[in-house]
Amino acid sequence: MKVIDLSMPIESLKTPMFPTYPKPLKTIFSTIETHGFNSNVWIFVEHTSTHVDAPIHFIKDGDTIDKIPVDTYVGWATVLDFSNVPPKHEISSEELEERIRSLPFRVEKGWILLLYTGYSYKAGTDEWYNHPGLSEDACRYLLKLGVKAIGIDAPSPDHEPFPAHRILLPRGVAIYENLINLDKLINKKFLFIGLPLKLVEGTASPVRAVAVLM
Repeated sequence: MKVIDLSMPIESLKTPMFPTYPKPLKTIFSTIETHGFNSNVWIFVEHTSTHVDAPIHFIKDGDTIDKIPVDTYVGWATVLDFSNVPPKHEISSEELEERIRSLPFRVEKGWILLLYTGYSYKAGTDEWYNHPGLSEDACRYLLKLGVKAIGIDAPSPDHEPFPAHRILLPRGVAIYENLINLDKLINKKFLFIGLPLKLVEGTASPVRAVAVLM
């Protein structure tokens, strides 16, 4: 068994963030010298680093992160390669279907599909925001396919008007953002685990996502 870390570190005042969000902040709460033990207080937006979105992020009365069935975040997965597409490219249903058909195994209902774009290596630069994203027809294809989660190695799986968030989240498809190391898993079958914190009424949660290769 081999475990590959798919999670971006959370570093105080340094973690790259979506433009609307502040960077995370860590402050010392106690020290061994003064209190007998070390501890820190962290302040960060739910959508920090590698994280998973809940429906309420885009849907007014959608489920919060603590209400989502935990098995949504664990399942068989694979990575599709979109690293050769141009900036801000809209991935079509035809492109998804072509890559899925070329896999040496069948993608079943309830799988998790992850998109490798190479943009995790551009985090913190202006180019990072020019990542590819899913088109509306690609999102509807994913619903027909029956996936329970998707993810990408970029700050979002879409651009305004955010078709992935508006089409997938209301139908219970979880969305992972800011994954890393997906290039190590292209066209491979593995067990994906990306459990969120059980934040009551949370719109998202950072995760420690991993791939388990059997």
